[in-house]
Amino acid sequence: MPASPPPDMPPPLPPALARLLQDGYQLQLREQYEAAARAYRKILKAAPEQTEVLHLLGIVRARQGREAEAITLYRQVVARRPADAKAWYNLALAYGALGQEADCIAAMDRAYALDKGLPLAANLLFPARRARWDWRDHAALLAGLRAGAMGQSAPTLPFLVLSLDEPGLHLAAARRMVAAEKTPARPLVFDHAARRVATGPIRLAYLSADFRTHATTHLVGRLLARHDRTRFEVTAISIGPDDGSPQRRAVEAAADRFLDRKTASPEAIAREVAGLGIDIFIDLMGHTKGERMAAFAHRPAPVQVSYLGYPSTSGAPYFDYVVADAAVLPFADAGFFSEKIVHLPDTYQPNDPDPAIGPLPTRAACGLPDEGVVFCCFNGPEKLDPDTFSAFMRIVAAVPGSVLWMLAGREGGPDNLRREAAARGVDPARLVFAPIASHADHLARLARADLFLDTFPYTAHTTASDALRMGVPMVTRTGRSFASRVAASLMAQMGLADFATADAAAFEATAIALARDPEALAAARARLAAARAASPLYDTDRYARHLERAYEEMIARYRAGAPPAAFAVAPLPPA
Repeated sequence: MPASPPPDMPPPLPPALARLLQDGYQLQLREQYEAAARAYRKILKAAPEQTEVLHLLGIVRARQGREAEAITLYRQVVARRPADAKAWYNLALAYGALGQEADCIAAMDRAYALDKGLPLAANLLFPARRARWDWRDHAALLAGLRAGAMGQSAPTLPFLVLSLDEPGLHLAAARRMVAAEKTPARPLVFDHAARRVATGPIRLAYLSADFRTHATTHLVGRLLARHDRTRFEVTAISIGPDDGSPQRRAVEAAADRFLDRKTASPEAIAREVAGLGIDIFIDLMGHTKGERMAAFAHRPAPVQVSYLGYPSTSGAPYFDYVVADAAVLPFADAGFFSEKIVHLPDTYQPNDPDPAIGPLPTRAACGLPDEGVVFCCFNGPEKLDPDTFSAFMRIVAAVPGSVLWMLAGREGGPDNLRREAAARGVDPARLVFAPIASHADHLARLARADLFLDTFPYTAHTTASDALRMGVPMVTRTGRSFASRVAASLMAQMGLADFATADAAAFEATAIALARDPEALAAARARLAAARAASPLYDTDRYARHLERAYEEMIARYRAGAPPAAFAVAPLPPA
């Protein structure tokens, strides 16, 4: 007597339907999706128990952009075969295509539990879990990111690889993504001959999805207004939402020309940039959410620059320069960057010289104890990994009465972190979570912290400038990558270079020693107060002149027919 098929396996197809299935699959491979769907539907009409055919029809519908229909089909598949990792995986991707984040992550969680080797799982699960301090499978997900960066799986999102202090891996991930998704098969061709002999102001165009309440705009907003209009014309191109915020309105007012191009294609943006005769096209995004890097792939401007928004290489051959400083990106690291490195004096990071600051709250209003050292880390939750949190907990445990003050982050995150603290022998009550607040109110409450503990390897950037501005000393740890050196670069501008440490042990020892010595902590605050008025970190006009010198050198090289080359801008004399 022949063996029966397993319960989750349908009986074999009759020969005619088997041939139809083969035909349908070949049509699918040739991207003749509607013809393939007709074949699959015919099979299902005769043999509705054929779950694999149902799955194939779902894949076809997803390829046709009919994700809602694909979801219905995939859900039928997983109802019949709940252990089918690929069906859960495809269901997750379909949810993601429709922006249904919670459903996407839930389905990918199921898929990953069944199969750790799924190619795009880490791209979805790693950031979703890190944002909630959910460190399940953390090492396995990092290994998945590494595999994608190195070409052993589907391309890894380059931004995620910044969680590893490996600049070579950052370059590999960026190059893979650019080749796979950011370079059109047939780039447009533009003639820039007129810009080689142009006179008058240099035409700049800054592109960002974050001209709104966002860290990038907090940094760059005032800079746009301070450009010398006798030498530069400024266009701002927004590819993100208009949140109606004062930050958005300030950028609109600061630019000579503001273009809202949220729905424009990369090709349309490229044509417009070329039509405006832009000399230098500046990307404030890199490999971050909402980017439109493919617009630069068409080479609509003679000089193209990666600046500020992404602390690593684009990996793209169509960016000529990356703006940095000697601390975050020494020339010796040029092999890890596809762009030529430009060093600004002082710092690569611009800042608003006089942002609005709210009234100083009491400790009690912030949920903080009246006594004891308040450590803080106001970096985004996704920057914190298990090893760094273990260091934080050892520091807190070594300083009696101290607390760690952090942003609350996503729903469920604080509960996860309290469990992690308890697992490390620290009373969860020693964690204090701050709600989201306006930038002005956040700056005000920062003054109630005693010492900022930085994350590694992705250190504080805008959050470092905010803390130093409000007189809060920091301890950071530096590494091999641009992202790991930003806080140290900023701290050097405020006289705290000695609090930038080179390894984990020194990071913990420095933080503990400072927290246990009230006089040393007070002296660090005094150093910050003394440095604040004269520091170039908040001198926007000085910064603007340095950046403009960089732009002028880029254009001078282009007009002389010289290729892009690394250079350092000479500093202006102190005011």
